[in-house]
Amino acid sequence: MERKFFENDWIWDIETYPNICSFTFMKADGSKEFVFEISSRNYELNELLEFCRISKKNKYRWVGFNSLGFDYPVVHWILKKAIDAKSSGKKLRITPNQIYKYAMKVINSRREGEYGITVRDSDILVKQLDLFKMCHYDNKAKLTSLKLLEFNMRLKNLEDLPFTVGSSLTNDEMGTLIEYNKWDVFATKEFYHHCYDAIDFREFLTDKYNFDCTNLNDGKVGSKFFMKKIEEIVPNAFHENVGGREVLKKTPRDFVVINDCIFDYVRFKGSALRSLKLWFSQQVITETKGVFKNIEENRLNDLAKHCEMVVKKVKFQSKPSDFEILEFKKQHPLGWIEEVELKATELIKDSNGDPIKEEYICEKSGKLKLRNKKRFKKSHHGCYNIAKTLNVVIGDFRIDFGVGGLHGSKSGHFKESNDFVICDLDVKSYYPNLAISNRVYPEHLNEVFCDAYEEFYIERTKIPKTNPVNKAYKDGLNIVYGDSNSEFSAFYDPKYTMTITVNGQLSLCMLIERLVNSCNINMIQANTDGFTFMIHKDELLSMKENVSRWEKLTGLEMEDVYYREMFIRDVNNYIGVYTDGKIKSKGAYEHKPLRNMELTHMHKNHSALVVPMAVESELLNGVSVSDFIRNHKNEYDFMLRAKVPRSCRLVLIKDGIEIPQQNVCRYYPSLSGGELVKIMPPLEGKDEDRYMAVEAEYLVNPCNNMDDFNWDINYDYYINEAEKLLLPLKETIYN
Repeated sequence: MERKFFENDWIWDIETYPNICSFTFMKADGSKEFVFEISSRNYELNELLEFCRISKKNKYRWVGFNSLGFDYPVVHWILKKAIDAKSSGKKLRITPNQIYKYAMKVINSRREGEYGITVRDSDILVKQLDLFKMCHYDNKAKLTSLKLLEFNMRLKNLEDLPFTVGSSLTNDEMGTLIEYNKWDVFATKEFYHHCYDAIDFREFLTDKYNFDCTNLNDGKVGSKFFMKKIEEIVPNAFHENVGGREVLKKTPRDFVVINDCIFDYVRFKGSALRSLKLWFSQQVITETKGVFKNIEENRLNDLAKHCEMVVKKVKFQSKPSDFEILEFKKQHPLGWIEEVELKATELIKDSNGDPIKEEYICEKSGKLKLRNKKRFKKSHHGCYNIAKTLNVVIGDFRIDFGVGGLHGSKSGHFKESNDFVICDLDVKSYYPNLAISNRVYPEHLNEVFCDAYEEFYIERTKIPKTNPVNKAYKDGLNIVYGDSNSEFSAFYDPKYTMTITVNGQLSLCMLIERLVNSCNINMIQANTDGFTFMIHKDELLSMKENVSRWEKLTGLEMEDVYYREMFIRDVNNYIGVYTDGKIKSKGAYEHKPLRNMELTHMHKNHSALVVPMAVESELLNGVSVSDFIRNHKNEYDFMLRAKVPRSCRLVLIKDGIEIPQQNVCRYYPSLSGGELVKIMPPLEGKDEDRYMAVEAEYLVNPCNNMDDFNWDINYDYYINEAEKLLLPLKETIYN
């Protein structure tokens, strides 16, 4: 990878302990490095302050990882102390313990509140770039530590914090800490190079459009960009003055009547989808999240006949009384009571509670004897049906509906033939164009939103996809729908959210129904903005005519591609081969973007990539997973990672001895080695630690330093994992 960098960028990181604090800075090209130590053995506070002055004067930009969340607030506190001391003419003296205590205050503030101690952008004294924020790793779904990135970047060493937080260090330990601090800066620099294009993109937008998006994630960049474009047409479209304070305009709602959201053109012929539309039209919702989940049969009305449901059970302590059954039926009108005979037995007693006796003939003596009469125990459950997700079954295909969009999938192997092709249809910029075509907008923004949205979309089509500005337009178009469901967004309007998602799903179902009825398509999968199906070649012209009529009705544009074959586990995990030979893989079968360390995939788990590589090799090239794995020669593709929180310990148990490991540990299943175990603190009220094996059936070797790797791989582990991925793909459903 080419090591691109910006001339004035300096990578940095700090470490704070009660008796030592270190501050390391490295020029982005790696040509210079400065370490400033504040401890009993070295007191370099003045040198640190001088570097800060040079940084501000020369317009250096400090690049860190979560630096706006921790490192900079600590340094800013030091700088404010220095400014206050200078203005009062006093000599500045700050101890490492004072810095450590403030650092802990910054950390603890995040535990107590969502934002914690931060420094306003306008108050920052040295320009900052926080890769953690820019890559949106502050989002729970993408939360990623620098240690995990070190694993994904395949660095030779994987180094974790060497000492317990809050401990006082010896002189030798101080030297170790300094080296660790320098390693973190090096790792951050390596990740910085992966982020270069994303940084360059933000530099371009900042210079050209005069708004600073340096530390904004892609979604926020797009959102800000779109807002700026709208405000060029309508100044202050997103803000209003309330009590002398500028606040975002929003449209909060106590409830949304779904019938008010459904477009007039939505029509169905079959009873299944007519029932679905009717169900939607009867809903009045007060909360958008989880609204299409765990729906009881009696609430589905006529749609229940076209839904797949599961049985939920409530256990009674004993045989329910008439009153208990009545109460259960009130809560679950279509429920029923189920009585099941168990293998266990119980005594039969009379009205006084005494065991009832019965006569029996003893097999040994042949005499008549008495014994306690018994019967099999019975369990009693109140049962009722629920749809875990709102769904409808059309023929042999189930479609699930949610706030984000519809999805559904068959599993197995699908392949084109002399008579049949695999077609995939996707709506171009589906949700944005749904709003544009149907003049849907968040109520507080009025119809100018649609005009700006359309202009924004048209502008994007004029920009080559290779141009970074195209990405800003794409993110700006797509972020509106997601942000319309966030009360913190300038696009917030739950009715807009439901209008787009309900009509998006119903409109797509209209086309699916039309193609099933008119062209006899066989559905394979569906997901939010498109669907995939098998179709006879003789029906292709009819299919395209139906799609064209649908496009005219909805004002949307459909794109089509064709697959040679597909191997599908489910809608989010599959391998597809296009007719031109290009391969598309998703989920558990994805490996190329992870091995290439593409930035959009850097937060994912890159463990054991040899497994999906082997699966693809067997399916597409005919090389068995066993042969591929046993002959593969890139050791990094065999590596796995284990991660435990700091409240737990990770140990390797070998010959009965517990060998402590890093909390983020790189390892591989091996023929030698030991058992990798996570040790958790005792449960409340208990004294014993809890032990849980990381790999229950295999010995492993830690490999935090790749020099420790020696090819004693247990290939059976990887072959078994590959076979698990192969199993659902080998069944051929469609002939």
